Amino acid sequence: MFKRLATALGILLLATSSAFATSLTVASGGLIATNANYGCPAGSANCLTSLDFQLASQANATGSIVTNGAGTQATISFDIASASFSPVPGPGSNDVFTNVHYSGTVSVFSTSTIISQTLPGTGIVTGLLNGTPFSTPSSIANLTCALSGGTGQCGVAFGPQSFTAGSQNWLHTFNVLVTPEPATLALVLFGLAGLGFRRR
Repeated sequence: MFKRLATALGILLLATSSAFATSLTVASGGLIATNANYGCPAGSANCLTSLDFQLASQANATGSIVTNGAGTQATISFDIASASFSPVPGPGSNDVFTNVHYSGTVSVFSTSTIISQTLPGTGIVTGLLNGTPFSTPSSIANLTCALSGGTGQCGVAFGPQSFTAGSQNWLHTFNVLVTPEPATLALVLFGLAGLGFRRR
């Protein structure tokens, strides 16, 4: 009987794992799409139609997305070592971001298979642009993750509203593959339950 009860508890914990904090670690990807990564003059009414710079090549990211215990907030922490943006239509010098850190917390709806942003968010982007330090607030939009088993895919955009560096507004859109980590609290409870039943 105790064995059956332990099995049932394990299934229940796994089934309700979305109620516990979930950590997604970036496995690959970053800034990829040229048409979703660009810069325009600060204050432009429509950044896309007045852009001055576009992503020159893929910029790989590291970091994580972590949801809270209730599954209602996601904390984003990404890093890019270097990202180069070429002038449009050119010629001219590239704008180069280095040692960039993106962070913020947004409201989400989440389950064991999806994370979806529900309200506009604001975060902070810091780093170097052409060797000059910057720190700026940034809008955060369109955080979505699709999870299946041990893999997942997430997208999220920082900017262009209020993401201002070097007299440009920037849009940096992440497309990353992630590795979901097991819900820590669920594992701890399951382990404790297992030890308790084993002693009996």
